[in-house]
Amino acid sequence: MSLTLGAAIYIALKPIFKIYTIIFVGFLLAKFDIVSMENSKGISNMVVNAILPCLTFNKIVANISWEDIKEIGVIILSAFVLFVLGATVAIFTIFVTTVPKKFFWGLIFAGFFPNISDLPIAYVQSMGNGSIFTADEADKGVAYSCIFLFIQSFLMMNFGMWRVVGLDFRDGGKRDGENAPPAASPVTEEYELTGASKIENIVRPLNTYQSKEKMSNSDLSLNSIATNDMTSQESYENPSGYIKPYKGISLRTSNDGSFKSKNNPPHTEIYRTSSAFSSPGALEMSRIQEKSSLHDLASIRSSRGSSSYMRQRRPVVNELISKYSAVDKIKKGELDLSRPLSLTEEVGSKNASIGNASADTTNDEFNNEENYTSDNRSDSDKKSNISAFIERHNLKWLQYFIINCLRPASLGAILGILCALIPWVKACFVSTYVHVHKAPDGEPVLNFLMDFTEYIGNACVPLGLLLLGGTLARLEIKSLPPGFIKSAILMTCFRLIVIPIIGVLWVNKLYSIKWLDTPIGKFDMILTWSMPSATAQVYFTAFYTPACGEHIQMNCLSVLFVIQYAVLFITVAFVVTYTLKVDLKV
Repeated sequence: MSLTLGAAIYIALKPIFKIYTIIFVGFLLAKFDIVSMENSKGISNMVVNAILPCLTFNKIVANISWEDIKEIGVIILSAFVLFVLGATVAIFTIFVTTVPKKFFWGLIFAGFFPNISDLPIAYVQSMGNGSIFTADEADKGVAYSCIFLFIQSFLMMNFGMWRVVGLDFRDGGKRDGENAPPAASPVTEEYELTGASKIENIVRPLNTYQSKEKMSNSDLSLNSIATNDMTSQESYENPSGYIKPYKGISLRTSNDGSFKSKNNPPHTEIYRTSSAFSSPGALEMSRIQEKSSLHDLASIRSSRGSSSYMRQRRPVVNELISKYSAVDKIKKGELDLSRPLSLTEEVGSKNASIGNASADTTNDEFNNEENYTSDNRSDSDKKSNISAFIERHNLKWLQYFIINCLRPASLGAILGILCALIPWVKACFVSTYVHVHKAPDGEPVLNFLMDFTEYIGNACVPLGLLLLGGTLARLEIKSLPPGFIKSAILMTCFRLIVIPIIGVLWVNKLYSIKWLDTPIGKFDMILTWSMPSATAQVYFTAFYTPACGEHIQMNCLSVLFVIQYAVLFITVAFVVTYTLKVDLKV
């Protein structure tokens, strides 16, 4: 059956509308703080560590066999060609436009890695309704996309290419703006108090009150006095207007807004300042824990009107940076980037190692002889020997590679490929031409694992698109280097117009020489070449971004993503329509 041009355009646009609708829902969930940054990070880790491996394993085992080895090789070759081409056009963009030096490697990374996870999988699944492809063909296309994704993940994590983003932060013994007056921390910026009643205070107690050990958090809960906008409950409890930040000191506000004390100890200085720095961490008497600060500030927010709440809880990029940034840990030596990061996080906050006993255990536990038994000493000696062997033979690179193979996302793909390419193993999961004993219900013995992975894996794409919308909602453009808007537009043209054209020519050549045998393989590869930059770069950039100072890299990345996703539905619809009418001739 031949499609009219209008029907082809509609079929091309329908999956895009569905994808954009899901992304928009995720945008709203983040915008109205229905899903907080903390929850988003947890969901993201759940997708990466459980749901995505299930999807990858299920689709590869069910739809790939040893007969598809040639197409797997073609996919691997095409992936490398796509990555190198993207990096090439990024370098060209750097030389012909004004790109800030602090985003040199960031733009190359954006060109090198496209978003070949949620978007193409969602699109191919939407095409499997029988009008163009059958459900089985669509599942095979998803398996091809999973192989593309596995190759990209392998380069990012196993070969450590995610660290390329950090090359833009090498200026960095000093943070951006370190010589400038201290800026507000991400926590206080997020919950910044607005209105004429905003009062920022610094309290400087002298010797009698300087001991941190003697002062409890309840005695130092200054967040409750950071504003005159007191809750009604506080007014009832303290009708006289006195405020007690710690024992022995009573404060009340005067008409001019300054604090005056009652029964102040001698030499205690309490005053008001107009500085923009209102972080509790600046108080010299104590450092209040972040969780306590968030709790107190949340109490202040809850006492305000709904319009004020919506304004204050607007998702900001600082919230994302504060959640993922590891700059302080890197500077303190708590995080070693030459070693693999923890395997159960999308962007790890600690190291993982097989040759270092202290990787997952504190040094104190190993330095305390009272905790040692002879078995503990023996295990520790073995691990120390492994570590010494790795150091002596310069095998850290191999250690890095092997440990990252244990990441759930990589492990799911590796196990899936191994099971799919060994006929007798695959026959234990799905019915094939190879004869193996069946279970009493007539299904393969391990078919329940396929049911399990399919059931879990079905949640991958919707959750991934919702998270994508939440990520876009948190992007901000606070300031932009001069001329970068031209760089972002040119990069978008390369990424979404030029590269797809080259992709169509490349795939047609592969199809003509019989390296690609199936229409779904041809369609999936063209679609993969039409994707925007990988949104995982947002988290890698946040990982290296200091909490305070200018966020040039994040600003540039925000502009790039905003422009790309603003025109994506047009470019993808055009490429898919052309592919359906000209290449597949439907």
